Amino acid sequence: MADQGQQAEPQKTDPQQQPQEPQGDPKEPQGTDWKAEARKWEERAKANKAKADKWDEQEAQAPTVESLKQRLDEMEKESQRAKEEAAHTAALMQVSQETGVPASLIHGGTEQEMRESAQAVSDFAKQLSPGYPSDKGGSNPGGSGMTREQIEQVKDPIARVRMIADNRNLFQ
Repeated sequence: MADQGQQAEPQKTDPQQQPQEPQGDPKEPQGTDWKAEARKWEERAKANKAKADKWDEQEAQAPTVESLKQRLDEMEKESQRAKEEAAHTAALMQVSQETGVPASLIHGGTEQEMRESAQAVSDFAKQLSPGYPSDKGGSNPGGSGMTREQIEQVKDPIARVRMIADNRNLFQ
């Protein structure tokens, strides 16, 4: 048994005499097919490249936070303009209805300016005198005693219109 004890002791030998292990990963099996491994990793890299390209394309198409903020600002401005325009139109319609002046003749940015414009148009319309009397023949039911032919021969159009208004019963 003494012989076995001697054999159990590690043998001390010169490090140069020990067989050298191959350089590299000690866990690799000895029969690795490097070409097959290279092809396998090349295929994986190509698959990942396609996915990465697709991701980059989608990312380029996706809006950025800054572009979304800019778009939001534009939409808020557009909404504000629409609200102001609606308020202006409502004020214009109210002034038109209250004054009796058509909305197309009223101008101004504020309601006060619109009221002043409508009042100016109304005053101007009142200053114009109609080309015929506003009586419409009610005060003189018989007319002036002229015939229809005599009235039609009058050359002055304003006078003719007044005579027609005075003698409406001849032209019915």
